Amino acid sequence: MTVRNDRTANRGGVRGWLARPGGGPGTWAFLANRVSALVLVGYLFLHLGVLSLLARGPASWETFLSLAGHPAFIAVDLVLFAAVLWHAANGVRVAAVGTGLAVTRQRVLAAWAVVACVVVLVAAGVLLLGEV
Repeated sequence: MTVRNDRTANRGGVRGWLARPGGGPGTWAFLANRVSALVLVGYLFLHLGVLSLLARGPASWETFLSLAGHPAFIAVDLVLFAAVLWHAANGVRVAAVGTGLAVTRQRVLAAWAVVACVVVLVAAGVLLLGEV
């Protein structure tokens, strides 16, 4: 029989991320924050790969720039922008709750973070896709 101590009892791997221990706004905001962080880390590696095109010469870079203006590429940029927006807005919410300023207002802060992200993302999408 395996005995689990308190430090390992709450570790559930990816399944633990998806479980709804409380199911409140804090849980869903935490899950969305983790997903946005993974998107940002993935983008970091993609960005380094794109920058490596500069080492291959001007022809490689020009080919990339011709692809970068395509609407599908801009849609990927909007996904990245959504991840940055959410991560920043949720960071403000976490700071307000963590400092004790808004412990009882998690649901309201999470809702405002979502609303702010959607409004800014829609505006950015209209502006970016309108230029294509």
